[in-house]
Amino acid sequence: MNQININNNKYVKWINSTERGLSKSRNMAIHNSCADICLIADNDEKFDDDYEQKILKAYEDLPNADIIIFDLHNKPTKLKPKIYLPKRLEMLRVCSWQITFKRASIIDNKLIFDVKLGAGTGNGAGEENKFLLDCYDKGLKIYHVSEKIAVMTENESTWFTGFDADFFYKQGMSTRYILGFGLSCTYGLYYAISKHNQYKKDISIYKVLKNIMHGIWDNRLGR
Repeated sequence: MNQININNNKYVKWINSTERGLSKSRNMAIHNSCADICLIADNDEKFDDDYEQKILKAYEDLPNADIIIFDLHNKPTKLKPKIYLPKRLEMLRVCSWQITFKRASIIDNKLIFDVKLGAGTGNGAGEENKFLLDCYDKGLKIYHVSEKIAVMTENESTWFTGFDADFFYKQGMSTRYILGFGLSCTYGLYYAISKHNQYKKDISIYKVLKNIMHGIWDNRLGR
């Protein structure tokens, strides 16, 4: 582990590890952080110059918040355009780039990113949604603040190789793991319909539904 002071007592810390898996990396980062408030970041995200002030002000205005979900400039959100406490299933509408949290709330409640999900596992994505659902079920206060803090850039994904049969199979498998059998079937149908414009040039909706349901049925992760 290495740490350098870059400016006015602001530090950059990086860790070299042989561990593989996105969720493992995030858990390691949380464990080794010394910050009161953390946010998820990746190399395909560019933060606004004043992102830090926006985040700190939101936590000052919402002192009981454990987690605050923000918006991105170039990614439409299905969350309501206001400050509010989203419902449980709305956690499925959030991507990792939007998430900030009080580190103490996560540590004190023994919450982690599920190491069975995410890049490097071969089981598909959804680790941030499982994390938020676990936080919700623990009773943490999760707010959405319709303040934009960053822009997503177009970089090559480490796990997404296209809308093919394997992608939707893994989507079904991870969805069942996150939601359970009954709800995952309903959500799988919703997902296939709502994402149709994104994948229609690559695969038919019939094949999408078929592979999602096969993934739900064959799920080897649990639940």
